[in-house]
Amino acid sequence: MEQPEPLIIYQSVFALMDCKDHSLIVHVAVLHHSSALLLKYRDPSLYDNQTGWFLPNDSLKHTEHPEVAARRVLKEQAGIDKASFKLAQIESFVGDSGSWHIVFDYLAIPNSTHIMKGKEISGAEWFQIDKLPESREFAHNGWGRGVLVKLTSEIPISK
Repeated sequence: MEQPEPLIIYQSVFALMDCKDHSLIVHVAVLHHSSALLLKYRDPSLYDNQTGWFLPNDSLKHTEHPEVAARRVLKEQAGIDKASFKLAQIESFVGDSGSWHIVFDYLAIPNSTHIMKGKEISGAEWFQIDKLPESREFAHNGWGRGVLVKLTSEIPISK
């Protein structure tokens, strides 16, 4: 596996922050032709007590590179280990907990649509991009849907 480009992180910045002050998150938009993979998590308490559809996501482990985290998330949550990855955007905002969230949004293009749900996953389904569930059916007020719509409007999607 080709190693991702290193991110330069200045430790002095993080030395001033307590872990409750920030959250590093990876969010993966998994696309196969004109479909996107959405997941539902078994235990909402691990996901801000949110239910509904999500893009595969998780917090980064200490010193974990975001692309390594994206690959881990896809493998653990959907059983997908062969995919191309590209950092699409970085989001930065204050979350409901008051912590500063930095979210690395990746695009992943798997070799197939075969999935094996991880133990944390209660539902996994491919949806046509033009037939995504309504925002109210997504967790976090449709955030994942908004990310998908934005990212797929910026790249050509083959039918």
